Amino acid sequence: MSADEEVIGTTGGEDARSWVLRLLEQAHHEVDIQSPNLDSQIYDQGEVLAAIRQLVVNAGRRARVRILVGDCAPMVQRGHRLLELSRQLSSYIEIRELAAEDATDAAAFIVVDRAHYLRWESGAGYRGTGRRQARGRAARWHRAFNDCWERAHSPAALRRLHL
Repeated sequence: MSADEEVIGTTGGEDARSWVLRLLEQAHHEVDIQSPNLDSQIYDQGEVLAAIRQLVVNAGRRARVRILVGDCAPMVQRGHRLLELSRQLSSYIEIRELAAEDATDAAAFIVVDRAHYLRWESGAGYRGTGRRQARGRAARWHRAFNDCWERAHSPAALRRLHL
């Protein structure tokens, strides 16, 4: 661990949301989120949505937010606000559904600028670990995300119909 590396630990939903927000607020251009159910207690909150929107405003054309979910149907049915934001900013935010082989026991995690990450094991609730200023470890999670991203698909339910 380098001298600048900071260990992150979470024990509950509010704690997890707080750390996700802190990571998003320091993002410069790239965020990868894998969350089997796109947890509403974390990702459907005004301050988190504002941080993602601000990232897009600040980074402009370099902004890229990619989100992998296990099943998009629940988030579509409950009107998840991050889904609506992705529709508004579709050039910068993309949501895909994990392939069947990746959806089983998928960990939830966020990687920011390939430098910071926070992750939760499947079934661990909000108990998570991560690191800031940990490019090596964050790069490994980024590569794992990319592998799943390549196998993932964009279901029609996520697209807005223009009539």
